[in-house]
Amino acid sequence: MPLRVGVLGCGRWGSRHLRALEVLAGEMDIECIVACDVHPTALARVRNDRILLHDDPHTLVEHFGLDSVIVATPNQTHYELGTMFLNKGVDVFLEKPIATTFDHASSLVSTSVHEGKTLKSGFLLRFHPCIVDARSQIRAGRIGAIQSIRYSKNVRRQGDESSHALDTLAIHGIDLAEFLLDGQTPLRISEVVGSHTSCALTLEYPNQVEISIDVGWEAEADVAELEVIRRNGSVLVQLQQHEQYEILKDHSIIQYAESNHTPLEAVLVDFLQPDSTSLAASTGSILRTIKCVDQARLQLAAQGRLNTRELKR
Repeated sequence: MPLRVGVLGCGRWGSRHLRALEVLAGEMDIECIVACDVHPTALARVRNDRILLHDDPHTLVEHFGLDSVIVATPNQTHYELGTMFLNKGVDVFLEKPIATTFDHASSLVSTSVHEGKTLKSGFLLRFHPCIVDARSQIRAGRIGAIQSIRYSKNVRRQGDESSHALDTLAIHGIDLAEFLLDGQTPLRISEVVGSHTSCALTLEYPNQVEISIDVGWEAEADVAELEVIRRNGSVLVQLQQHEQYEILKDHSIIQYAESNHTPLEAVLVDFLQPDSTSLAASTGSILRTIKCVDQARLQLAAQGRLNTRELKR
């Protein structure tokens, strides 16, 4: 059945969703792509013959008879917009975080279940070809037990003033820990330091596995990498590189990964045509990740008074 998809929010990231949908249109039988934004200048930037334009989120679904909506608006709008679209009876892809509080995220999940509609989020690194390949090597026992994971995402550009580095950047590292450790829950946050624009945190997991996350905007240089340290070596993924990564032991081995899609294209394929083997974060996983972000934010606010904050189960 032909698909009709809307993208709400045509800024830096929403425009990438639109380009990915254009690439996938033939493969997935997408007959209609609609860009929606309340700002005329944003719509003007994405104007082309293959994309329809609309300026009112409240009439978007009905006007175009949409099946699915992708929301790429500022973080604080996700809960209200996600709830509205789910209640209109369409599947919803909310860029991460799906909400800025655990209670709102839980409410969105409940609404999606009640309406019988798909709710997914933008954890596209689960679809990064090198991470997928490395995970399969770990699960097959070819890489060895994980001792620690280090995730770094620092960029020179300025961040969105309405977003916190924990919600927008660190959340990817927390989700990757969930992905690579097969859904294990962190025991505690042993350290979190930083500010609205940059932060570092350390999570402790069962079996003495430690996760270090370092993220921020306005950095001196762009860094985007994942390192998985095992008992007899490590795995290093440069996240901007989708075709190969390094397995480090006595010497460096280049491991190649194959994929027909970029991570963003792959996560959209999964959203629009899901199957039982989906790599996407489950709603339970999304909620656990947001709860961890909530706890990190609380600890950051209480900095100087608490050294370690136990996570509530």
